[in-house]
Amino acid sequence: MKKAVCVAAVVLFSGCSALGPDYSAPDLNAPARFVGGASEGVRDASVVPWWHGFDDPALNQLVSIGLSQNLDIQAALERIVAARENTRRFGVAQQIDGNTSLDARRSRASTGTATDTTNLNVDAFYVFDIFGEYRRSAEQSLADLEAAQFDAGTVKLAYLAELVSSYVLVRYYQAAARITQDTIASRRNTLETARQRAEAQEGTQLEVAQARSLLATAEASLPILTAQARVNTFRIATLLNMPTGVLAQKLDQARAIPRPRMAMASGVPADLLRNRPDIRASERRLASATAAIGVSEAQLYPSLRLAGSVTAGDIDTWSFGPTLSIPMFDRTSRSAARNIALSDARQAEIAYRNTFITGIEEVQASLTLTDARQSQVTAYQQATSSADRVLNLARRSYEAGVVTIDDVLDAERTRLSNRLDLALAQSEHAQAWVQLQVSVGKGWAYSISGGEALETY
Repeated sequence: MKKAVCVAAVVLFSGCSALGPDYSAPDLNAPARFVGGASEGVRDASVVPWWHGFDDPALNQLVSIGLSQNLDIQAALERIVAARENTRRFGVAQQIDGNTSLDARRSRASTGTATDTTNLNVDAFYVFDIFGEYRRSAEQSLADLEAAQFDAGTVKLAYLAELVSSYVLVRYYQAAARITQDTIASRRNTLETARQRAEAQEGTQLEVAQARSLLATAEASLPILTAQARVNTFRIATLLNMPTGVLAQKLDQARAIPRPRMAMASGVPADLLRNRPDIRASERRLASATAAIGVSEAQLYPSLRLAGSVTAGDIDTWSFGPTLSIPMFDRTSRSAARNIALSDARQAEIAYRNTFITGIEEVQASLTLTDARQSQVTAYQQATSSADRVLNLARRSYEAGVVTIDDVLDAERTRLSNRLDLALAQSEHAQAWVQLQVSVGKGWAYSISGGEALETY
């Protein structure tokens, strides 16, 4: 009868629900739309290769290479491997254990008689998960694995943002260098015209000196532009984990500053819960912290262990029976651990909410900046066109002796400034568009096909 009661108690306890709160994601009260954004949601943005929106084959190749070679991404993927292996250590794996040992000895008595002794020992035990400690441990390790997977997505997004922004900067500095070279050629023509007029007694040496000074100013700015293009090329080479020399040869081939040709689709704030890997990772950490509460609470209660051993040798023995462990003298420490787990969960929820509202801020800021940069590009395009006409008129008027060289030099300065400002505005518009794509969580789950990483690099 006693045996039956014990067995029934074990079965009853083993079926108890796990201690600690059952996790459910908190409601974040997401606003209906972003300020300046649309009211329609977007599909799964995580697989959208948004960089294709620049319609730049060279950029597409670089992205594909980096997705397979970037060291930060490789490290993040290894963290997933470690987290996946960690899940195997929890749950049932914690409840069952045992070992086998073989003991062989030879002894000799004072009489000279030798004796051989061999014993085979097998020990095993099973811990009943009465209060759900091991179930909660398994939940915690699974949530940690999912967080590591989303962390890898965050690393990918950071890589994409930095790579594309660095590529845009390379093209910007190359464009600025070309603009400066064109300006140098134009100012050399102005200098030659001033010399000819001075020799014909139609101008002065002061005009020649002014033209020479302005030419030297343009020539002085060219080396730093070329150097900045190369510096950003070095950064791209690091991101791609490839030799700089090979990459520099490819990027030295002139291309225009990338211009986005896709719409500014931002979706709605609720989409961020699905599309942003940093927000999803934060939510998984909250789930992990919640499961940890159950682990710490279960450790406040008794544990039941069933152990057995068998020894085969000269003397065969066996043992089998339960062991009930009741925490008594370290209960204060265990209670403190439970309270720490509760605090950790509250901190994780705060971090989750903060990550979400920060994500909303980033999308709204990116929307605003992208729209403003586009307006700025349009304005500078008009200003540059006007400056071209002014310079042509000023040069013809100077050659006709109607105006002084100051008017020509002012027109050249204005034209150079407007052209450089236009190039900078195009670069900043492209980078703002990049940040918008990243802030809404596009592209982090995209995987390249074998044909995308071309052999030309």
